[in-house]
Amino acid sequence: MNSKISIIIIALISITFLSLLPFALAQEEEYAGSDMKYIGAAIAFAGAAIGAGYGIGQAGSAGLAAAAENESLKTQGLIITALAEAVAIYGIVVALLILGS
Repeated sequence: MNSKISIIIIALISITFLSLLPFALAQEEEYAGSDMKYIGAAIAFAGAAIGAGYGIGQAGSAGLAAAAENESLKTQGLIITALAEAVAIYGIVVALLILGS
């Protein structure tokens, strides 16, 4: 229960931070729809970070349990955990693509 609350709080903080970013970078020639790209980037990154955190938690615990029983499965557990981490990297890339447009 505490992990779900902490994930929700982190997501809300990241969305709030990225939605307030246009005010910090105030430019004179902004149009009304430019704020939505910051919210979209925040949602993309928050979703990717939450998904990657959940995937790493599940894959990491299963990989360690498998490595405790059979030493040769340690490498496969690390590879599966790294694949779950790639989701967060894709989230950063998508957020940067949204902000760059």
